[in-house]
Amino acid sequence: MAIDRSEDDSSPTAIGPDEIREREIEAGDYSTEGIDVEKIAAPDGNHDPGSGIVDGQDRTAYHLRHREVVQAEFLAAARERWNAAKPALETEWREYARAHPAVADVSATLDDAAITKVKKGCDRIAEAEDSIVTPAMLRIEAADPERHLVGLEHRRKGQDRIMEKVARQTEAQADLTPEEAVASVKDAIRYTFQYTDEHYGEGVHADADRLKAAGFELVELRNSWKHEEYKGINSRWLIPDNGQLFEVQFHTRISFEAKQLSHQAYERLRIPATPKVERDELEDFQRRVSGNVPVPHGAPNYPDYP
Repeated sequence: MAIDRSEDDSSPTAIGPDEIREREIEAGDYSTEGIDVEKIAAPDGNHDPGSGIVDGQDRTAYHLRHREVVQAEFLAAARERWNAAKPALETEWREYARAHPAVADVSATLDDAAITKVKKGCDRIAEAEDSIVTPAMLRIEAADPERHLVGLEHRRKGQDRIMEKVARQTEAQADLTPEEAVASVKDAIRYTFQYTDEHYGEGVHADADRLKAAGFELVELRNSWKHEEYKGINSRWLIPDNGQLFEVQFHTRISFEAKQLSHQAYERLRIPATPKVERDELEDFQRRVSGNVPVPHGAPNYPDYP
């Protein structure tokens, strides 16, 4: 949420809570619906919001305090909505999955020579993960106690799943070799940082800088906080020495829970044989899950790359 700190030559003008609220709504991600702004005190705790405040440093401090309170109350209310909605969404998905078994994914197959090449590629991925990426990610994690890595036990995609991806890619692109297909798997190695809502924006910036300082190159970053069906930031990084790609996702606790809850729906949408009517239902479910995820401060403003 941006704060207007521009200087002007006009005379000092008192600013009350209604005008501050209008500026916050225009500049930020948070609504003040249901929030009692009249209880917000000035920095000294004694100011009457209805009387207006002086221009300059006091007004800036008042504006900052207002933003902090609005943000905190908005996120607290949003977390309550998620906690209330999550059990019903989990039950809904279990019932849906029972009533609508997933369509079989008829995958392409690989011949023995290709399988051997893919296995060698998986061995190289395992070596890079174990000796280079995971040690670096653990050092980066230790640099900031405000957040942590989650799902670390799933940091490397299984060989069977890589085989499936390679088979699909080589079937779709006849001139693609198994080695090239393995190298193009963006999430063969993957990590997730989980932040508090309050420190998300600054945390993502700091960890992106730490990844670059560790010698990794940013290849791609996609910010999906404004998307309807998924909330979070996904990035791809390169180990320059060997060309190995790995993925880093940036989540809050709730956006990670939402991703886990809707993951099976996402997997079904990836199957070409999933019928249109079911696709519509799956996409609707994803939207309703993501619609309950609080958007942390600064998240929508992080730019895509490239």
